[in-house]
Amino acid sequence: MQLRDIARLASCSIFSGIEPGELAESLSAIPHSLKNFAEKSVVLLAGCKYTSLYILIEGEAYAEMTSDEGKVVRVESFKAVEALASAILFTPQQALPVSVEAKTDCRFVIIPKDGVLRLCMRHQQLLEALLGEIGRRVDTLTEKLKAAQFVTLREKIADWLLRRYELSGSTLVHLEASRERMAELFGVARPSLSRELGALSRAGMLKLSGRDIEVLDPAALRRLRNSRQAAARR
Repeated sequence: MQLRDIARLASCSIFSGIEPGELAESLSAIPHSLKNFAEKSVVLLAGCKYTSLYILIEGEAYAEMTSDEGKVVRVESFKAVEALASAILFTPQQALPVSVEAKTDCRFVIIPKDGVLRLCMRHQQLLEALLGEIGRRVDTLTEKLKAAQFVTLREKIADWLLRRYELSGSTLVHLEASRERMAELFGVARPSLSRELGALSRAGMLKLSGRDIEVLDPAALRRLRNSRQAAARR
C-alpha cells in the first residue's frame, strides 16, 4: 500500500490513535487489499455476506434500502475517510441490509474480519475506537426507531430537539453531524429538513446558526410533538 493510502487510512476515526508508520507495519502482517469503484457502480449488494471491513479512503458513496413495494430509500451517505457497516461485520449472519453504491469514483481499503481482530489485539486504541463506532451506530438506529413513531417531519424534529434540550438542560443544541446526516436520520431529503427547520425558526420556536440550534420556545415544541396524541384522546 502506498504511503498516501496509509496516511488516508490513518485519518479514519477508528485508526486515528495509531501512527501511520506503526499502522503500515501492522498492515504488512495481515491480508488486506485496495479496490477502486467507478462512479454509479455497485460496491456491495443488500443481502451479501459482509466478511471484510470496507474503509472508504477516496470519494463518496451511499447506502440504499429497497422496500417490499419496490420503494428505494437512501439511508446513509459516506465520505472519505470512513468505515462502512462495522457493526454488521460482527453479527452472526453478517448479512448486509443495504446496498452500497459509489456516488463518485471511490477507493476502498478492504480488511478481512480476522485481520481486523488481529489489529485490535495489537492496538487497544483501535479496539476502543471500533467499539465506540459500533455504539454510535446503535445510537443512530435507536434515534431512527424513536423518530418512526411520529408521522410528520416537523413532529420528528420537535421530538429530537426536545430530547436533547431536556437531557442537557441547555437551550443550545449542537449538530455533531451535518444536516445531510440529520436528514438521513429522519429518512428525508436535506431540502425537506432545511425547509422544516426554517419554518420552525420563522415560527419563533428555534434559532438557526450554522450547526447550532437554539431552542427558543420549548413549550411550543412540546405542543407540536404531543399534538397528535392529544387529538387522539379527544
